[in-house]
Amino acid sequence: MISACIARLISTFSGLKLQALINAQIDAKNCLEWGEKISKEEYFDEIESIHPIHSRLKDEPDFFVGEIYYSSIKNLIISFSSTLEFFLKDSIRLNMMRNYTLLKKGLIESKFTINPKDIVDCKDIEEIRLKYILNLSEHICSGELWKNKLKKYIKLLSLPDELWKDSINNRIDSIWEARNDIAHANTRGLTLNYDNKTYNYNSNMGVTEYTQFALLFINLVDDVIDFLSQVDKLSLDKWKATDATLLYRK
Repeated sequence: MISACIARLISTFSGLKLQALINAQIDAKNCLEWGEKISKEEYFDEIESIHPIHSRLKDEPDFFVGEIYYSSIKNLIISFSSTLEFFLKDSIRLNMMRNYTLLKKGLIESKFTINPKDIVDCKDIEEIRLKYILNLSEHICSGELWKNKLKKYIKLLSLPDELWKDSINNRIDSIWEARNDIAHANTRGLTLNYDNKTYNYNSNMGVTEYTQFALLFINLVDDVIDFLSQVDKLSLDKWKATDATLLYRK
């Protein structure tokens, strides 16, 4: 049995893998064809702000291919990391909704204080439970790199420590560090330190470099799915559905 959490993650990752491969097919000929098609659209004359870059596309299609490759890498990295973070939050919420003992454990260990206003003003106890489930999932998954987020998740759900010590987490954090560079450094190039190798990417890359990244990315995603499927199963086995009334709430 798998949860809806892992099913959502697999679905999103399947789309990202296909996106990575589709973008590897882009070349100068594609760009010229798209540029010609854009120029024939009814709206083209109305958006004069794109005319300069459109002219450059026609004159230097290879330049635009590199830009697309580089943007694709950055988008894949950001989507990959955000999908992983959402999985942890999603899983915490599901397991707390299935078993209120885990909710109580999370409140105690995180030293969350129940707002007296919630107790007085809220007429439905399940609204309070849901509010603190959402707050706890955000709190536990905030900040830091992937490995630290996973460590807090594993501690909360009382899962084996070996999970966060697995070497795949170092590979994930290599991507996570690149994601932080994209979000904060705002540089014209991107360095990825992955599996004891260093890869440099920028808007001048060609199809060989991009395809290398796409294959590396797909291999990692497949391994991550296998790993988190195991984590998902262990969490469901550990926290049996003893409550679950929130799951059927309309």
